[in-house]
Amino acid sequence: MVIALVALIGAGIGGTLASYFGVVADRGWAGSVEGRSRCDGCGRTLQWFELVPVLSFVALAGRCRTCEARLTRAHLAREALGVALGAAAGAAIGIALGR
Repeated sequence: MVIALVALIGAGIGGTLASYFGVVADRGWAGSVEGRSRCDGCGRTLQWFELVPVLSFVALAGRCRTCEARLTRAHLAREALGVALGAAAGAAIGIALGR
């Protein structure tokens, strides 16, 4: 039970960090701290529920809610990799804590 919980927390942290690093890669370091995330197509500021790594991409079918601009699959791949690495690290920590 502890392993699963720590893995879930790790997955959330990994996905969030991967998403942020994607913003830094797209906008640059200075641009990453200039306000909230926005749609590349219409410029609309994204709501909190549109920023959940992987789940938002799947729920919105990879498109903007307003203008339906396609999001690149690179966003999904980057976040999915972050989720997987975070979950693996969390599981490893959970196993170490369980001993």
